[in-house]
Amino acid sequence: MESAWLLGICEDGYDGLKAGHIQWIDNGKYSDSKWFADPFILEYDDEKIVLLVEEFDYKIHYGRLARLIVDRKKWKVIDCRIILDNATHVSFPMIIEERSKIYVCPENYRSGAFNLYEYDRETERLTFIKPIVREQLTDATIWKYGDAYYVFSTCIPTPNGKVLTIWRADSLMGNFIKEQEITFREKIARNAGKIFEHGDVFIRPTQECNYSYGHALTFQRIDVDEKGQFCFSECNRIESIHSTYSRGIHTFNQHTNGMAVIDVKGWRYPFAGRVLNTLDNILIKIQVKSRYIPQ
Repeated sequence: MESAWLLGICEDGYDGLKAGHIQWIDNGKYSDSKWFADPFILEYDDEKIVLLVEEFDYKIHYGRLARLIVDRKKWKVIDCRIILDNATHVSFPMIIEERSKIYVCPENYRSGAFNLYEYDRETERLTFIKPIVREQLTDATIWKYGDAYYVFSTCIPTPNGKVLTIWRADSLMGNFIKEQEITFREKIARNAGKIFEHGDVFIRPTQECNYSYGHALTFQRIDVDEKGQFCFSECNRIESIHSTYSRGIHTFNQHTNGMAVIDVKGWRYPFAGRVLNTLDNILIKIQVKSRYIPQ
């Protein structure tokens, strides 16, 4: 049974998400053929929102990167353009702006590296620049803190597990060196989006994968201890509140101007999915089937 994802906009950002103020996005003419996930906000105004996302076409069956335009009056996707298709699954188009340039670092762990691309607004193309970390990273993010740049990520073979690894470099184009490894008590190491500032604290969105991939979002406050190491404490945890797309929520990205975007998980065919889910729960309850817990 195929899954599907739905995007939502929180105009008031993190506070709006906590209050349940979410504007769900209609996929418009793409509704029957594809879904969009892993959203990042490139820019927005009163008329439209421009997103970079993972695009999944049911005919192709692997992720590509796309630029979406969302009509802010109708709350509908009105245009989709593929900006990266390398015939292997590509997702999580993490955006970082540096000296008026836009860079994108997508997940493509099958390539064996975490790669940096430059995005050209005029041509709407991605140009490969260099590998940043030559390891199989999963949903990695880059954060500039002080004068240094940090990569936060989980890795293959346990992308949804408990271990978070951090690399450091003196510049975005520099040599990233592994600096820290943190093991959580739960499967909450995988990133759910970029680190953002809220009030006077920095927060890292993560995926809670205790029960299934992307089951819920957790938000972790970042502090620095007396040894100069990062440490994390959970602020809150949020599950999907959508009545149909209730199987998970695994991305939150807040733009520097305040708006945020999320995605929630459901079934491509909701009725059939609910029937299958009910049967699964019955089989698990009578111990005919074990509940799958991702590593």
